[in-house]
Amino acid sequence: MWFFGLWLMAASPVSGGPGRQPGRKPAYLEINLNNRTVRNRLRAARNHSIIETFAVIEQAGKDRRIQGLLVNAAGFSADRAYMWELRTALENFRQTGKKICVFISAADLDLYCLASAADKIVMDEQGVLQLFGYVWGRGFVKETLDKFGVGVRELRYFEYKSAMESFTRNSISEADRKQYGEYLDDVFGLTRDAIVKARFQNAGEFDAILDREYLFSARSALERGLVDMTGRREAVSLAVNELAGAEVQTWFRYGNPGTSLITGKASEYRTRKGGIFSGAVKIAVVYASGQTDLERGMAAGNLEQTIREISEKKSVKAMVVRINSPGGSAEAADYIAEAIRSARERMPVVVSMGPVAASGGYWAAMYADHITASPYTLTGSIGVIGSWFFDKGLNEKIGLSLDVLKRGEHADLLSGFILPRRDLDEEEAERFRVYILDLYHDFVNRVAAGRKMDAARVEALAQGRVYSGLGAVNAGLVDSIGGIMDAVRTARNLAEIAPARPVIFDEYPRPKLIDNILVRLAASWNIQNSGVFPGADTLDALEDLRYRISANGRAMPILPLYLE
Repeated sequence: MWFFGLWLMAASPVSGGPGRQPGRKPAYLEINLNNRTVRNRLRAARNHSIIETFAVIEQAGKDRRIQGLLVNAAGFSADRAYMWELRTALENFRQTGKKICVFISAADLDLYCLASAADKIVMDEQGVLQLFGYVWGRGFVKETLDKFGVGVRELRYFEYKSAMESFTRNSISEADRKQYGEYLDDVFGLTRDAIVKARFQNAGEFDAILDREYLFSARSALERGLVDMTGRREAVSLAVNELAGAEVQTWFRYGNPGTSLITGKASEYRTRKGGIFSGAVKIAVVYASGQTDLERGMAAGNLEQTIREISEKKSVKAMVVRINSPGGSAEAADYIAEAIRSARERMPVVVSMGPVAASGGYWAAMYADHITASPYTLTGSIGVIGSWFFDKGLNEKIGLSLDVLKRGEHADLLSGFILPRRDLDEEEAERFRVYILDLYHDFVNRVAAGRKMDAARVEALAQGRVYSGLGAVNAGLVDSIGGIMDAVRTARNLAEIAPARPVIFDEYPRPKLIDNILVRLAASWNIQNSGVFPGADTLDALEDLRYRISANGRAMPILPLYLE
């Protein structure tokens, strides 16, 4: 089993607390977040790992040479959970008494919320600030499928389990209006409160901007007090010097040097592999991203084996599993859940939930010693659903016909070109109902055992209902609010690793070669600002449809495909 270790080094040993030392010239660290959009899109391909950026910021807060940060967030985009983790890391850095300057260009509400953690925000003079608010929605293709002659039966028996509504409805159901409305209220309230606290006198002023102004050039953003300076390198240099109280001539750099805002030389602020004589202990960080599928998505067949092999390594003292999954196959989710439960017999296992860890994603997490989620995490959705796609005129439209011989009353259930040639009859639909209910009750009981909750209590929280991270903590489905570094700290505590002892992070699985190639190609297409590949939303929807058709009739703990 391969691995690569991560041990943070600040080029030379650091000591003492923060603050500028007498006679010492101020030094700043530039962190370039650019190009992260593409890496976030291709989850497995990471030029810098998720945990590494947070570790760099945390280390810089302790490094007596570093007086502040310059964060280059121009062209940066990521999910809200990751943005929140970054903002939290920046807030923690500022609590050491050091300063932060953030540079933005094209920014939306989420990126502006991240930037608002800084002492000064500098905006590109040709930039744009779009404070539109938050929206949640879903595309519906029922009429499209009708036109093609594709029929869909929704095998749904739980109020909030809405994963098939895109194929069976033309509008958002009342159940989804309730659950996703509450989720939207939670996350919008968090963002609103953070920005108001950082940049406004009162909430009313922010609300007025959001509802009446909302679109700003750099000049109008400066006039409105939303940013502190406009310009590029010269403005950034001026802002940093003002924060430092002197001209900053000593720079360190972390991230893509090609997008640096620094004029002049800078030393690389590097991470390196820990040596065997360092006295460091190892914590394994496992990334479980994508659909819970044995071969696709998180590739649970291989990942389960990876987790089991890690747990047998005597050099590894704890494990953090980062889950970012909307669910999928119950079998695949259970592979990961059981691997985590087995690993717990040898070491503490802490789950860090990313932007989404719901349905099968929650199933995979439920046996951990501790589960932490961001307040923006979409989680819960304890429930299963099935669907039956069938030929409702498709073959006739394209000139295909089918005749069969069968032995067994239901032998022809899956026969047909492209899709099964018929819908379920009522007897067959009842058998599927019993099958789906069996899996649902199994899911509920497993959650009850894993979370040490009464099954009736879990049932009251289930029925496929989704929660924000905050809602999940209040419901007892998640243990604490936090990011991946909080999960690491919890794992350290459970493993009784002394706070002062250095830690090496072994990260799994290794990015595939093809993913790294795609990252570089995408970067060359200069699509960082858009955050998606051309036509990506359409491709995602088609892939989602293909996946559901391939699982025809199977009960699946899975979320719907949604837009926000």
